[in-house]
Amino acid sequence: MELLAPAGNWEAFLAAIENGADAVYLGGRQFSARQYADNFDLDGIRQAVEYAHVRERKVYVAVNTLIDAGELREVLDYVFELQQLGVDALIIQDIGLLSALRRVFPELRLHASTQMTVHNSEGVRFLAEKGISRVVLARELSERDIRAIRERVGDVELEVFAHGALCYSYSGQCLFSSVVGGRSGNRGRCAQPCRLAYRLRAAGGTGTNGEGGFVISPADLCLIEYLPAIQAAGVTSLKIEGRMKKAEYVATVTRVYRECLERLKQGDYRVSAKEREELAGIFNRNFTRGWWAGWTPGILSSTRPNNRGSYLGRIIAQDENYVTRIRLKKELRLGDGIEVWVGRGKNPGMVVREMEVEGHPVNEAGRGEEVVVRLPGRAWPGDRVFKTHDSRLVEKALQTIKANRMEGRVPVKASVELVGGAPLCITLMDEEGNQARACTRSVARTALTSPLTSDDLYEKVNRLGNTCFRLRDFSLTLEEGLMVPFSEVNEARRLAVARLYEIRLARTRPASIDRRQYLENLRREEAAGVLPAGNEPVTARPLLSVFVSRVEDARLALEAGADRVYLGLEGMGGRKRPGFDEVFSLRDLAAGWKKELILALPRITKPFDRVPWDDIARISPDGVLAGNLGAFAEVRKRDLPVFCDYSLNTFNPRAVCFWLAEGAAGVCLSPELSLQQLQNWPGKVRAAAEALVHGELVLMVSEYCPLRANLRSEGGESCRRVCQDDNFSLQDRKGFIFPLETDADCRAYLFNSRTLCMLEDLPRFLRLGFQSLRIEARRGSGRYIETTVRLYRMVLDALLGGRKVDIDRAKAELGRVVPSEFTKIHYYRGVL
Repeated sequence: MELLAPAGNWEAFLAAIENGADAVYLGGRQFSARQYADNFDLDGIRQAVEYAHVRERKVYVAVNTLIDAGELREVLDYVFELQQLGVDALIIQDIGLLSALRRVFPELRLHASTQMTVHNSEGVRFLAEKGISRVVLARELSERDIRAIRERVGDVELEVFAHGALCYSYSGQCLFSSVVGGRSGNRGRCAQPCRLAYRLRAAGGTGTNGEGGFVISPADLCLIEYLPAIQAAGVTSLKIEGRMKKAEYVATVTRVYRECLERLKQGDYRVSAKEREELAGIFNRNFTRGWWAGWTPGILSSTRPNNRGSYLGRIIAQDENYVTRIRLKKELRLGDGIEVWVGRGKNPGMVVREMEVEGHPVNEAGRGEEVVVRLPGRAWPGDRVFKTHDSRLVEKALQTIKANRMEGRVPVKASVELVGGAPLCITLMDEEGNQARACTRSVARTALTSPLTSDDLYEKVNRLGNTCFRLRDFSLTLEEGLMVPFSEVNEARRLAVARLYEIRLARTRPASIDRRQYLENLRREEAAGVLPAGNEPVTARPLLSVFVSRVEDARLALEAGADRVYLGLEGMGGRKRPGFDEVFSLRDLAAGWKKELILALPRITKPFDRVPWDDIARISPDGVLAGNLGAFAEVRKRDLPVFCDYSLNTFNPRAVCFWLAEGAAGVCLSPELSLQQLQNWPGKVRAAAEALVHGELVLMVSEYCPLRANLRSEGGESCRRVCQDDNFSLQDRKGFIFPLETDADCRAYLFNSRTLCMLEDLPRFLRLGFQSLRIEARRGSGRYIETTVRLYRMVLDALLGGRKVDIDRAKAELGRVVPSEFTKIHYYRGVL
C-alpha cells in the first residue's frame, strides 16, 4: 500500500521524501485546487521529479480545478511540459479536460480527484473506461462501502484519505465559498466558510445551539489505528491531506504513518502512545475516524476550527499580575506554545520564554510538576491548558528536512580496479542491479614516491556527500606501487555517479511524447470537430423546467406552465420519498399535456443506498436526471434517457460535448459560469444545455447532519428526527440565514441565503439560445411554485411572441412570495 504525502513547497516535499513517502502530490502555480499554497513552478517540479525518481519515489501533479473554455489550450501546453518533465500522473477534476487529455496524451496516467465526488463502483468503472487509472474516493465512504467498491471494480487503483482536514461537504459539491465570497473551491480558492461560527436556528423553537458555534467545522481525520483494515479493503494508496500545511507537519505525519506501515508489513501492527501524541502535537482539531465505521457524533470540531494542540494541564492559581501556576500532565519546555481555555473572555496564549519551578528558573518541567509562568491574560483555577506548539517535536521534524540526508540516500557498492598499464576504473552498483562505470584518462604507472593505497582510494570514492548516494560496500583490485593523478580519480568517481544517476532516472521515467507529436495530436483533435464552430444561437424557444421534491408540487408546476418537471427522489426536507402510485398518475398527467416528467436521482448514491430501479423502469419517465458519475453510467446502462445535473460541474463546452457523446439528452451547466463566458461558447453547445435562472441553490451536500449532531437526545447518540417537525437554518455572523434541509437518508443540504432571480435577464438568455431554463424549487411548495412558474412562463411567452411585458411588475409580484432577497450569483461577476 502506497504512502502518499502532500507538498505545498520544496521544504514540505523534502519532508515527505525524507520521512518515507512512496509518492508526493503537489500543485503548480496554476490549475491546482490549493492556489493559496506556495506551489511549484516548472523548474521546481523538475527538481522534485528528479529528486523523487532517483530514489524510486513518484510525483503526482494536481491539475484539479474546473477549466474555463479559454484556458484549455493553456492547460494542454502546461501538461505537455509536465509530461516532458516525467511526472508520474496528473490528478484531475474536469471531465472536459479528461476527454482532451486522453486524445492528446494517450500514455499519460490520470488520477480522478476527490473533487469528482466518486462514491460508488459504477462511477469508478465509468472513469476507468475513460482512461482513469486511479480514483480518489470520497472521504464519506465507510470500510464496508470501500470493500464493496473494490469487489466490483477489478484492478482499478483506489486511493483514500487517511489523515488530515475534512470538508463538511462532499468534495466537488460545495458552492459555499464560491457563492458567498466569489472564491470557488472548484477553482482552487476555497475560503473555508465552513470553519466559521454559525447559529443553528429553528423556526418553531425546537432547539438551537444558543449563541452559535462551529457547527459545520469537521475535526481532523486520523485513521492510524485502522491501517490493517484499510489494506485488507483493497486500498492502493493511503493519502495524507495537507498541501497548505507546514513542512514539519508533513514530516511528522509521514514519518509516523511510515513507521506503522513498516510494522504492518512485518505482521506486528501497533500504534504507540508516543506516535499518537506526536500526531496530535503537530496539529489537530480533535481527531475523528470520519465515516470509516459509519456515522459518529465526534466528526465535528464544534468548539474551535483550528489547531487545539494537546492537553497540558490545569490552572492552579493566578494573581493580579497574571502570574499563573499550572499543574502539568506532560512536559513543558521553553519555546513551547500554550493556550488556556477560559470559561469567559478571550483565551490567553503565548510562547513560553521563561518559567519557574519551586522558585527557580528552568528550561523544562515534567509531568506532575507545578510550573509558574506569566500569561498575557486572565485565567481561573481549573481552566484547561493546551500545548499548541511542541518545540522539541518541531525541531525533530526540521532535522529531517534536509536534502540528501544520509538516511534517505541510495546505497551503492563501489568496485575499484587499479592494475599497471590500464586506466583506474570505478564501478558503482545499486541494490536493483543498475551499474555505471567510469575510468581515468591516464593509465596507472609505477609511483616514484607515493603510490595509491586502499585507504586513499576508499577516501576518494566515498566522497558522495552532495549526491543522492551513500557507500554501502567497497571492493578493490589493487596492484601495489602504482599511481594515477588524484584529480582523475575524483573525476572518474563524479562521472560514475552521474551515469548511475541518469540510469536510475531513465528507469523510472514514464512514456511521453515530443513536441512534434504533441502538435500533431492537437491538430488531429481540432480536425475531429469535437467542438462545433460558431457561437450564434441555434435554439429559438427554450423549455421552462422546474425541479421539485413532491408530486403535488410537480402538478402545480405543470399547471402553471412548466414544460418539464424534475421530481426529486431523495425525500427532501424531512419528507418521505414520492410514492410511485402517485408518480404513475403524474406521468400520465404530463403526457396528456405533452410535457416531460424527469425523475431526479439523489445526488449521492453510495454502494448500499437503495435506488428503486424497477419502479423507475415501470414508470417509464421521459428521462432520469443523474447527479453523479455512477448514476449517469447506471441510467445509461438501463437504456433510459439520461440528463446531467449541475452537480456534475459542467464548466466548459468540451465537458458538454463529452456528455452528449456519452448519450446525455441534456446537460445542466455549472452555476459558477458567467454570461460573458457563455456568450463565447459555440451556439450548438448552448442549444444542448440547461441554465439555472431561478431558485435557492444547494451550497453544500453533507453526509453529516448537524441537527442530529447538535440536537441529539440527552446522553445519547440517537436522532430525534427534529427535521420532520420544524424548519432549520444556519445564521452567520453578518445575520445571513442559510436554510438547512435533510433527505430520507439523513444527508444535509445547505441552501443559499438569497434566491437566484434572472427574470429581468431572460431576454439575454433567449439571445444565447439554451435548450431549457430551470427554476430550482426543491424547498418550495404551494403558492411559491405556482407564482414563480406562472410569472416566468408569462414573461417568456411575451418575449418569444414579440409582445410587451412589464418585467419590473412581474419581479415585484415574485418578490412577495420569495422568502429571501434576490441574487444573480455569478452570472455577472464570475468566480476567481
